[in-house]
Amino acid sequence: MNLFDRFARVVKSYANAVISSFEDPEKILEQTVLEMNDDLTKMRQATAQVLASQKRLENKYKAAQQGSEDWYRKAQLSLEKGDEDLAREALKRRKSYAVSISL
Repeated sequence: MNLFDRFARVVKSYANAVISSFEDPEKILEQTVLEMNDDLTKMRQATAQVLASQKRLENKYKAAQQGSEDWYRKAQLSLEKGDEDLAREALKRRKSYAVSISL
């Protein structure tokens, strides 16, 4: 077995020497820079998507919050006018907005 291990080691060393002779450090660095620039572009795109999603969620949250406040005011007005059924209905609708806000 020792002979085969030594032979394999010699073959690997020759293969590594051949591969090393083909390598050009400048080209390897250029390729690395190109890959890093591609990665940077992808990261910028991903960041833009995340920021856009965050803005959409903030807008949905504000809209739900505004809707909840509107229905609460409608419920108060209905109570002032003495219409309890309408006030209950307004509070039910307000609750649906409140649930969407908490999610």
